[in-house]
Amino acid sequence: MTDITAGTGTIVEKETKAFESKDNYSAADLIVHAARKSGRNPFAIGREMLKYARGASKLKFSEYIQYKFYDKERHTTEERAEFISGAMHGQIVTECIDYGWFEVAGDKWLSSVFLAADDTPQPDILAVIDISNRAYQKGNKIQTPDGLRAFLTSDLSFPLFCKFNNGRWSLGANIITGADANHIHLRGKPPLSYDAFFRDIVGDHVFLIQNFVQNHEFLRKYTPTTATVRMVNMWRDDGLWTPHAILKLPAAKNEADNFWRDGNLVCQLDTDTGEILTVVGNDGPELIQHDVHPETGIAILGQRLPYWDRVRELNERVAALHSPVRYSTQDIAITDDGPVEIEFNYGGAFELPQIAGGRGFLTQEVREFFRSCGSTKV
Repeated sequence: MTDITAGTGTIVEKETKAFESKDNYSAADLIVHAARKSGRNPFAIGREMLKYARGASKLKFSEYIQYKFYDKERHTTEERAEFISGAMHGQIVTECIDYGWFEVAGDKWLSSVFLAADDTPQPDILAVIDISNRAYQKGNKIQTPDGLRAFLTSDLSFPLFCKFNNGRWSLGANIITGADANHIHLRGKPPLSYDAFFRDIVGDHVFLIQNFVQNHEFLRKYTPTTATVRMVNMWRDDGLWTPHAILKLPAAKNEADNFWRDGNLVCQLDTDTGEILTVVGNDGPELIQHDVHPETGIAILGQRLPYWDRVRELNERVAALHSPVRYSTQDIAITDDGPVEIEFNYGGAFELPQIAGGRGFLTQEVREFFRSCGSTKV
């Protein structure tokens, strides 16, 4: 799998640096911040940070602040033990997931072919940019800037969405709003020549161009960028268990809904009804709860997402197609016509449910699940 974090072009490099610096606060600044917020002794806070960083949870200092561990009244001892660092994800998942299925999910083009055989609703892949010898069945493969110009100036409906085929964290995601003979027009960026697009964004990666997924009318009140519901799935002996559902709500200026992007929000959902229970954003190193949508001022708490029964049905159907992957997540968009599968994720971040819900991911039930999969880390 290509390491997209390396970044071969200047635009991707800048975006990668922004992602890597999302919690890049000095230990001293975090200790001072926590001391001011809590009124506690800075040395006691520093010792406590080290205890959690070295303990079973492996919480980073920034995560200690994020989950407000400096506030002695916020979590009981048992509740604190349920939190886990995002850095532990790889260690736990690699112990208990069938890696024979890795590329079925990790290669997004291959995943789309797999899902299409079951008539899963998903965005159409209109073209693949790839300079290698790989073929894409009857797909439209583009290998040169001139080929991209010919494609984008043909009879297309904009906007279009594009991303890395093997990408993570939405790095490389862009929205193409138009194109002419000389330039590609990207939302929020200056026009780029076709040569510059190949050099600064595509690099040596495989790059997918898809139809842009328009939000359902309910979600368009809050953002023009595609929002998705993250469904967290675990296959137990008694069937599929989905303990978390999270709405990822992007800021209007952003190309994608990943929480690290400035202004993006996450909302804990009631898994049975799709009701929005929390609205969480970032305020420096802290998480902040909102009563209304902060960009628009429109009420959002207590609202229910449309087509929720169909979202659950699509989630179960796609999870069953991948059932040897016992722990997975899915990102599902909701359009005016119903839910659309955006991505099946092999594994999936532990921290997102913690951020959205304010509670630890490793409940006793979740620990028992991972232990049943063979994990020795929980």
